[in-house]
Amino acid sequence: MIEIIKTSSISGNGESSWKFLGHKSGLFVTKAMAKLIDDKIIPKESNSIATLKNNLVPLKIGIFIWRVLRRRIAVKVELDRRGIDLDTLLCPICDNVVESVDHAIYSCKSAQDIWIGIFKWWDLSLPSGYTLEDLIKCSNSFGMEPFKKKVWQAVIWSTCYMIWKNRNLKVFKNDADSSPKIVSDIQVKSFEWIKNRSRKSLITWQQWLISPASTNILCVNMDPG
Repeated sequence: MIEIIKTSSISGNGESSWKFLGHKSGLFVTKAMAKLIDDKIIPKESNSIATLKNNLVPLKIGIFIWRVLRRRIAVKVELDRRGIDLDTLLCPICDNVVESVDHAIYSCKSAQDIWIGIFKWWDLSLPSGYTLEDLIKCSNSFGMEPFKKKVWQAVIWSTCYMIWKNRNLKVFKNDADSSPKIVSDIQVKSFEWIKNRSRKSLITWQQWLISPASTNILCVNMDPG
């Protein structure tokens, strides 16, 4: 915040006033401030900024993905590192492996079943040797055209979020949905999010449900029903 304040100056002519140097108008603009904060917080590695922004999903999904990439979600390993005393570090879903970010979102047997279902829905096979970061950044976009790759990334991010949501359902309510149910929920929610955030159109709910990858995706224009 001190660094941000340094970009402001006080005029010596006439009445004193604040001038925001983050925007050419000199006026405070929320969007310009958000960009300034992003530039300060997010490292400028290759593809780091691009992979954190996808306007086809809600902002909360983008924030969640940002936290996942930086290992800032409350899995048991991270809580233990912060000195929180836990009865066990094992995954609450499989109760077999220490719960890390990668395990919770990607490598747990339950998560893998969901990812296999999502890839199968898109007529793809989950590549061996894939990492969670590879998934989130769509390192292998399977030759997709730019907009279809963006839609695919939106589905990937939605899947990460829904897996984590189901994990929390197990932790806090001792309940959890089956993998097929979660895959179905991902299909519906990603459809709704993408449909409501894209101005392009052509794919129907039926096409989306059966095989979105084989369709000339320009967006969605029908409600699931």
